[in-house]
Amino acid sequence: MSRSSLTEFALANPLYVWVIVLTCLVGGLAGGQRIAQLEDPPYPIKIAYVFTEYPGASTLDVEQEVTEVLERSIQELPWIENIVSRSLPGRSEIEIELNHSVSASDTGQIWDELRRRVAEAAMRLPARAYPPWVEDDFSDVYGLLYGFTVPYGYDIATIRDAARLLETEIKRVEHVAKVRVEGVPEEQVQIDFDYAQLRQLGVPFYRIVEAINSASGLFPASMMESGDQRMRIDIPLERSEAVLEELLIALPGETSMIRLGDVASVSREETNLPSLIVRHEGQRIFALGIAINETQNVVRVGKAVETRLLELQQLLPVGIEMIPLFEQHRLVDRSIGEFLLNLTASITTVIAALCLFMGWRAGVMVGAVLLLTVTGTVGVMAAAGIELQRISLGAMMIAMGMLVDNAIVVTEGMITRIKQGLSPRESAIAAVATTRFPLLAATIIGIAAFAPIGLSNDSTGQFLGSLFTVCGISLLLSWVLAITLVPSIGLALLTSVPEAVPESRLYAGPVFAGYRKLMAWGIDRRGWTTLALLAVMLSSIVGFTQLKQGFFPATSTPLFFVDLYQTQGTDIHASDRMADRVRKRLLSLEGVTEVSTWAGRGPVRFTMILLPERPDPAYAQLVVNVDDVEAVTGLMAQTGELIAAEFPEIHHMVRRLEFTSSTASKIEARFYGSDRTELRGLAEQTMRHFIEHRLIDRKIDWREQRLSLAVIPDHARARRAGIQLPDVSRGVESSTVGTPVGVLRDGDKPVPIVARIMPLAETATDLLERDLWSESTQSFVSARQVVSAAALRAEDSFLMRRNRVRTITVQANAPPGETATSAFNTIRGDIESIPLPPGYGLEWGGEYESMKLANDMVISRFPIALLVMIIATLMLFGSVRQMLVTWMTVPLIMVGVFVGLFVTDLSFTFPAMLGLLSLVGILIKNCVIMVEEINLRSAEQGLSQYALVSACVSRLRPVLLAAGTTIVGMAPLLRDDFFREMAVSIMGGLAFGSVLALIAVPVFYALLFSIGKSSKVV
Repeated sequence: MSRSSLTEFALANPLYVWVIVLTCLVGGLAGGQRIAQLEDPPYPIKIAYVFTEYPGASTLDVEQEVTEVLERSIQELPWIENIVSRSLPGRSEIEIELNHSVSASDTGQIWDELRRRVAEAAMRLPARAYPPWVEDDFSDVYGLLYGFTVPYGYDIATIRDAARLLETEIKRVEHVAKVRVEGVPEEQVQIDFDYAQLRQLGVPFYRIVEAINSASGLFPASMMESGDQRMRIDIPLERSEAVLEELLIALPGETSMIRLGDVASVSREETNLPSLIVRHEGQRIFALGIAINETQNVVRVGKAVETRLLELQQLLPVGIEMIPLFEQHRLVDRSIGEFLLNLTASITTVIAALCLFMGWRAGVMVGAVLLLTVTGTVGVMAAAGIELQRISLGAMMIAMGMLVDNAIVVTEGMITRIKQGLSPRESAIAAVATTRFPLLAATIIGIAAFAPIGLSNDSTGQFLGSLFTVCGISLLLSWVLAITLVPSIGLALLTSVPEAVPESRLYAGPVFAGYRKLMAWGIDRRGWTTLALLAVMLSSIVGFTQLKQGFFPATSTPLFFVDLYQTQGTDIHASDRMADRVRKRLLSLEGVTEVSTWAGRGPVRFTMILLPERPDPAYAQLVVNVDDVEAVTGLMAQTGELIAAEFPEIHHMVRRLEFTSSTASKIEARFYGSDRTELRGLAEQTMRHFIEHRLIDRKIDWREQRLSLAVIPDHARARRAGIQLPDVSRGVESSTVGTPVGVLRDGDKPVPIVARIMPLAETATDLLERDLWSESTQSFVSARQVVSAAALRAEDSFLMRRNRVRTITVQANAPPGETATSAFNTIRGDIESIPLPPGYGLEWGGEYESMKLANDMVISRFPIALLVMIIATLMLFGSVRQMLVTWMTVPLIMVGVFVGLFVTDLSFTFPAMLGLLSLVGILIKNCVIMVEEINLRSAEQGLSQYALVSACVSRLRPVLLAAGTTIVGMAPLLRDDFFREMAVSIMGGLAFGSVLALIAVPVFYALLFSIGKSSKVV
């Protein structure tokens, strides 16, 4: 069987070729209808949280009595990468991050094991601590986010019923995974007692609590046997504020009773301590977040959700209006449309260029391969469950530039051989016979160049994983089509020439003549030429140090965020008012269209790359929409200046979405140790350096200390008075925020019942003036008799730990006009020079840590990819020297990458590094084709400079055409924020690398094979 048997079989059996064509077309069209469409690729965020409430406990108590107990148990799990905890008054929050080696399919089982460990540890927690709960749905993305106005005057039950209706009905829409309602006003039944009246009647507070608990609970029913039937006996329990008002409370020492409504006012109203307040343009709203199944078409499901919401609008009470806050399906629809436009433009441009330089027949041959490769790739993606999203679409554009090489080489080989006198059939068989295996090896090398990112199992690798897969699918498919479809089409379009054209005329013209002379000059001076190439390469490597460095670029979403941090201890209503004040000022900026505010925390995760802030009453976030994405950077600068000038009392951060889920602060210095005071001192020193270097958005994650009022009981006097510590705690609580005394069930909604003694205490003196009930003496006792002191003191707002060690983090961002990497490199020495006490250490987080992790993952996988590429080259040539000739040209791509990024003033980002890796495969392909042609000429004519030069001249046109079409194919990606740096790297690297390779390959070949000077160049 001949080497070209596959091509001969295709030419002899055109039916099978048409089957391939129809499979690609039909598969692509069918796959395009059913393939999932997303904004960003889904990847599991292997993080879970453990939350525990510990009412009344200080930050230090929470850390020692709850956080430490849980962390000790959690750390025993073998799959843990990091445990980061935050202890704050009354609450413990623990973040668990799994190791990168854990597969997504195993996370569910691990979280189940985590729950078991937490449940076991919960038995060792203090009695007052609530049972911990685990949240592991952190990776859910609520890509559709709608707001619904809360009209003034509507009771909370009406709003809640409307939210429940929306949640229930939208969850019924096909392929909706989850629905989350946030910002619905929280209500409570409030019972306010008059302190003087209670004191006069002598009614102890605990009896009121018991009465309310009895009235708001469920009573056991019984069963009655009647013949063969058993009948349940129901005791209907009416639950309402009116029932509470009618409660009878016994007076101490008397038989008479009083009605609760006579001594207290009972009302149902919004709680004064909500967890979240949401507004849009100043109007109170609640938000509806909708998550769509990852395997579905976001555009189609999003439109169905939108249609259903418009229908439900008619069922909502008058005044509750829908406001779109974020509609992922519209962004995806637009991005898919732009991709198709770019793809069409790229294919059209490539075909036009080929028609111009090779004729229309060649354009049709290559264009058919391009079209079928794209449609076939879409079909395979749909079958394999790979979504159309930002990365896979970009991968198809990148592969477009690479896969055209296979078709160009075969097409050019056919056309050349026909001109030399062969028939179309003979030229097809001969062209494929000489290029089939070199193209396959080069294709494998091109795929292997993306393997480091495809094999990386960190979050960056999972985010970009489809880049490797899609490129692999399309490149392999293009090779199959190049050796089957191109010869078949060529057989139909190309015709034999009446007279064979000699090679001297085939490669005549000033371009070929100039190239011959340049090669001959370089080969004759191969030593100096090699040194010159080496000098150019080293200069570009040095130049790389002058490029701006970065991790991932910002997105093109026309919005940005403003984070507002007020002094710790600030009430959430104050945070809400401050956010609204800032909102009004931002609306005065030209280009700002609308602003929504979120007090207490930010919105749900409406895009994969958004990291929501943790709950904090002193925190508020503004989501600012603008009319033009190009204006975002300028508006962000204006916003920062405006807040700094008009609201200097609040710490703020202005940021936008970026293609990474790393922290909002790009520069982070983490100090770890045991002593809180020592850690705060190190943080303050670091903060001074940050200020000196003009870093912005500076903050310490422990935040400032907050004031607390310490009420210290005198235990001896309390015992004598018959007062216990819970009596003191209950008395303080009922005189301030109110005491939870029961729950009123309203359908499926528990409404807390809170009792307060009015007027509320506002100072320490007010608290000490209150009386406490003594059960043993059946009388009231002044609080002053049992409290030894009540004084203000400072306590930590938060205590952060990392892997069970106290860790304080100083965070900042680079000043305008400077990259985070540049600012980090400038300040790093100053921070690392801070003297550390024994047992203390410094770690760098932020972008540096994320970049290092991603780069280390890619670099650790690169040897495998490199080994595959080297083995493929060795197997193709069977010669170490020929393999060296090929690989010695690879570093030349650095020249073009440096020039491209330097001229365009772009940063060398992680996507640019991926572009650099892909260039290895592209340039190797060109070099492989040149070296293989040299081998063929040498076998026919002997190893000489003549054979060397003539071989390289014959490869000039396909190399330049392949490079040119790849560069043209990359052009549409220059408008994409994510792929811009990658596209520039590939375009620049290929432009310079291909030209330099045309010189380097013959020079290196002559150098390694010691080819002597020939009098006959061509």
